[in-house]
Amino acid sequence: MSDESDDDAGIGWAAVAVLTGCGALSALVESLLVPLYVGRVLVPIAVVLALLLNGALPRLARSAVDRTSAAVAPFAGWLFVVIVLSGFPRPEGDVIYPGGGGYVQWVSYGVLLGGTLAGTLSIVFSTQPKSVVSAEPTPVLKK
Repeated sequence: MSDESDDDAGIGWAAVAVLTGCGALSALVESLLVPLYVGRVLVPIAVVLALLLNGALPRLARSAVDRTSAAVAPFAGWLFVVIVLSGFPRPEGDVIYPGGGGYVQWVSYGVLLGGTLAGTLSIVFSTQPKSVVSAEPTPVLKK
């Protein structure tokens, strides 16, 4: 009986590992889609992806393993990649998340702040508070 629960736990944590990789990969894709233009129009698809995926991946991980650390793992993978890509300029002097003039900076801020907020809220709302159940019934005082 214990072997089945160990197998289920192993499969659940393997799913969390895959979802963590998906979080890191989504951060890379979103980062590269920040300056996406169709013609002369800036398309903020990176913000939409950051909001949707950071809202979904922690919930999926939490459904695979019922622990808060499972929900944190995909978001931590996303956050690590975003911090690394935003903190270090490329050898040419370019940055992945531009902060200069124009509308691209708002897409950058939307990915950084919106993705962080969506991931944090997803973790907070996927965590169920533990209900306190007393072992003894509460005595009723009669007059």
